[in-house]
Amino acid sequence: MKGAQAKGVQYIYPIFGLDVRVRNKALYFPYINLPDNDWLYLMLLYWDQLSSIVPSEYICNPEELSPHMSTLMREGLVNPVLPQEVLRDLPDFGEPFLGFIRRKIRRPQLKNVVLGQRIPIHIEKLGKVADELVDMRLATTAGYPWFEMDQWVANAFMSYLASLVGSLPEIASVPITNDARCFHLLAGYQGRAFPERMRQRQLILGKIFPFPKADLSLNTIIKFKEKYGNELARFRNKIEGLCIDLSNTPQRDREEQIQIKTRELKDEIDIIANHMHETWHHITFLDILPVLSATGSVIAGSHGNQTLAAGTGLLSLSTAIYRYIERKQEMRFLLKEPLAYGALLNREWQRLR
Repeated sequence: MKGAQAKGVQYIYPIFGLDVRVRNKALYFPYINLPDNDWLYLMLLYWDQLSSIVPSEYICNPEELSPHMSTLMREGLVNPVLPQEVLRDLPDFGEPFLGFIRRKIRRPQLKNVVLGQRIPIHIEKLGKVADELVDMRLATTAGYPWFEMDQWVANAFMSYLASLVGSLPEIASVPITNDARCFHLLAGYQGRAFPERMRQRQLILGKIFPFPKADLSLNTIIKFKEKYGNELARFRNKIEGLCIDLSNTPQRDREEQIQIKTRELKDEIDIIANHMHETWHHITFLDILPVLSATGSVIAGSHGNQTLAAGTGLLSLSTAIYRYIERKQEMRFLLKEPLAYGALLNREWQRLR
């Protein structure tokens, strides 16, 4: 692999997702605009920050973006990564990818390559790679600043680019996609743990959160993550650790293990949610108990109704305070559970139904 000086440090280009370290942010690919569907809302809820590789002209002309993408960027839910800025210190960033292409298609066969479905890619993402692919007859110009290339080449390049950009220290994001074709070519390479982990993550999250995520508004998502950021970090570490373990499970046992682990996660989330419900109920009751006790005393003093006073003042104020502190402590312990975020999210969706 080829090295380059990036912002004063020695940087080694990753090949197709070899950098599989756990991150708290994610970089979407292969397109500029993120999809408007449940997958996106689940990703927004799972990662601290989402990014997308956005050419500079879209920053200057945001009307060229989809309305949904414009909203995501304006609300700070998606961070635009400008390829010109992050790649300018990596002048030969495309060489490992071109080496892969040359190995994939033997030179004597290049002249016989026929383009299939063509996918447009912006020149700012390609750099010098564009001219090389044109020479190989794997890409054609499509009117500046666009190039079109065979779908498998485009998917492979965007997988490589997302892996490279995501591994830069200033980005530090896990590449994610809802298009499984983008990782199809990677299955036979050393980086196979990367797409496999992504597949397991999406399967697990989809099963433990079966409700329509789009029912949660963007504003609700923002407030929810601001309130439960600590719980999200613990939850994500739990899921990522599980995905790593599953990646090391023999292939013949992996699907069964995913089903077993998913059921265990759902059961644990339900148990935590039930305990939270009981604790919140007691906290709410204890919040108003001193008021009820005081009201009962006033009524008793006015009407001489000792029964009413006894009924509303079953617990003394000091006892109520003790119980209140005790329940608050229980809630703090529950919120430290790794799967507490899952229980909170299910509760939020139930509240909005």
